Amino acid sequence: MLSWWPCHRGGAMIRSVQRLRQFGVFGDFRKTTALSDFAMKNIIYGWNYSGKTTLSRLFASVGQGRSYKECPSATFELHTADGRAITEASIATANLKIEVFNSDFVADNLSWNGGDFEPILLLGDAVEAEKEIEKLDARLKRCRRKWQEAKSAIDAIDRAQADAKTKAARDTKQALQIVEAFTATHLASEIAGLPADKTDALLNEDEYKAGMILALAKEQDRPTPVPLLTPPNLGVSDLTQELASHLAYIPGVSTAIEHLRTHADIAAWVEKGLALHQETRRCEFCEGILTDERLAELKGHFSTDLSNHRNAVSALAIRIRERHLEKQWLNPPAFAIPFQADAATLQRRIEELSEHYSNDLGSLVEAARMKIADPFVETNAPAILPSVGPLLSGLFSDAEGLIKRNNDEIHQFFNHKLAAIKRLKAHFAATFCLDAERAAEVDKRAWMERFQRRLTPVAKKISAEINVLQARVNRAQKGRERLNQRTVSLLGSDILQIEVVSVSGEDRFTLRRNGLPAKNLSDGERTAIAFAFFLTKLEEHSPLDDVIVYIDDPISSLDSNHVFQVFSTIEAAFFKKVAHNGGEKWVTSCRQIFLSTHNFEFFEMLKRLPVAKADTRYFFVKKTGAQESTILDLPDSLRRYRSEYHYLFSVIRQFHESETKSDIGQLLALPNAIRRFLELYTYMRLPWPESTVEQRLATLVSSEKSARITKLLHHFSHLESVDRLATHTNVVADIEAVSAEVMELLRSDTPHIDALLKEEAA
Repeated sequence: MLSWWPCHRGGAMIRSVQRLRQFGVFGDFRKTTALSDFAMKNIIYGWNYSGKTTLSRLFASVGQGRSYKECPSATFELHTADGRAITEASIATANLKIEVFNSDFVADNLSWNGGDFEPILLLGDAVEAEKEIEKLDARLKRCRRKWQEAKSAIDAIDRAQADAKTKAARDTKQALQIVEAFTATHLASEIAGLPADKTDALLNEDEYKAGMILALAKEQDRPTPVPLLTPPNLGVSDLTQELASHLAYIPGVSTAIEHLRTHADIAAWVEKGLALHQETRRCEFCEGILTDERLAELKGHFSTDLSNHRNAVSALAIRIRERHLEKQWLNPPAFAIPFQADAATLQRRIEELSEHYSNDLGSLVEAARMKIADPFVETNAPAILPSVGPLLSGLFSDAEGLIKRNNDEIHQFFNHKLAAIKRLKAHFAATFCLDAERAAEVDKRAWMERFQRRLTPVAKKISAEINVLQARVNRAQKGRERLNQRTVSLLGSDILQIEVVSVSGEDRFTLRRNGLPAKNLSDGERTAIAFAFFLTKLEEHSPLDDVIVYIDDPISSLDSNHVFQVFSTIEAAFFKKVAHNGGEKWVTSCRQIFLSTHNFEFFEMLKRLPVAKADTRYFFVKKTGAQESTILDLPDSLRRYRSEYHYLFSVIRQFHESETKSDIGQLLALPNAIRRFLELYTYMRLPWPESTVEQRLATLVSSEKSARITKLLHHFSHLESVDRLATHTNVVADIEAVSAEVMELLRSDTPHIDALLKEEAA
């Protein structure tokens, strides 16, 4: 067992915690002979809820000389460097100066709701600064007076602007005949929504007129929807082919009379006369005798085939005429205004093509008529333009689309009306802003605001100088000044400031943001301010030679930049060089220091604090049961890892490869380890800003696996007791499967897992 106590320090330091019973998670802790004693610098690492804060409460109780109120039945035994044993029975006479930073310190000393709290009292310099303060006060009053004069001018402009906005809003409401309320507040909202270049919101004359017509339109002004077209049958090629076959056909006859074959007009006249001579043998024209032979000859010429042929051609001519097109299909004035021009253009094109189409039909009808008149002449069908039909079909299709768009527009009448009103509101708002006189007032107001902004830092600087002088004669002001310096150092900003206020005649501290009570602080801001308060309050001891300091997790909510800043602050505040054997060596500025953390990055930084290895001890606080935690020397595995990432991988791999999965220590640590490892690994693979571990993991595996893994890990990543594990045995059983899936994911990334295993084996 290692033991070291520096000879340059007299008095008591804490050598060891021998026993701790019924004290939070320490149900019954006993120090073993294998456990090292404490040294000058003591670094304690452990997971959340493992017992680090509980241990800090033990030290705080000893320093306060009274038992911890939350554990009234606790018993303990501490040994000091001078050989004393401190127990719960002798705690009142322990007489050790111990200062502890933990969550209890923050709760007991600071207020986060804008209230006041106990000040830090540091000795100030006894110098006469009242005269200088009086001069500065006079300058400050002049600044404030001029600032107030500017404010009065701004208020006057604001009132004039408000009146103008009220009138402009009223005029807008009347112009647009708006039923709902439209006040100056509504106009201000319209102005806020204008583009950077307000002229972009102005309407030209035509846009304004069209917009007003639509904005003022009533229900009865809404156009009637245009009926849909019933496109005609535009087939021509089939009729042309059928006619061509008829034109090429020569009817068959039993006796052909050559004179009638060559004189179609005479043949038509004879054919009609033949029907009048069925019952007589005397010619009605010349009264000559018609012989049976002549009648048979005539009937033989006008055969049934000829009759059928003529009837077929006549029927075809009728069908051709039926496909005649009307010229007027669209009535452009019946369309909504935006569609009338397109409707007129379509109608003109339909009329032009309909005329061509009708001409083509007429030529077909004429060819049929001529064939009927002269059936024994073989002719060709007239030439027809093949593109007319398809072009007409395309125009009718365009017309149908135009009608549908027109009718849709009509159905959206009120939506378009609302849109027109919105555009007009923006137009009136832009007109209001671009008014020359009003713009001049706006410029004047902006100048006044700039003047105020110039006065503000001057007044702030004067106030700061006054505070510096006040700090020389005021102990609370001195503490405030020192605390603000530390806060700025930790946060990198002076937006948050501690001020001294008088409450019932006593100095108190209050936290301000931009001069107003600071509320709704982030976790990082709270942690930084609390730690700055602790460090500043330690200066009340000045010097720290006889003070034992315990700092528990001062970076739990800070980002990596602040983590380094906290480390640097601790190094500067608690470590110094002293003469030693003709040279120098690093020691702690306080008598003894304890630093505990759950953050591996911060833990690695603490290893670099400048105290010799022989003067340093590393401990590991580990939860072993429902109400059981223990203190161990830091395992070599934790000490040798140079990054949290490698350590987390080691925890997961060892659990995955272990034959038994029932070790409580592993089960308690594993969900937190897997969750943190996946955060780092998935972000390394997919460095997406503002993404969650669930989103990144779902990309690498699947949504189902990601949901199952992250749900389990979020639920158990901060386990407080084994009891909670016991009540979720079915979920805990899935931890083994989750660890296996994580290892499977890593094995698919061969170079990565090989590098991790190589580092682990080093």
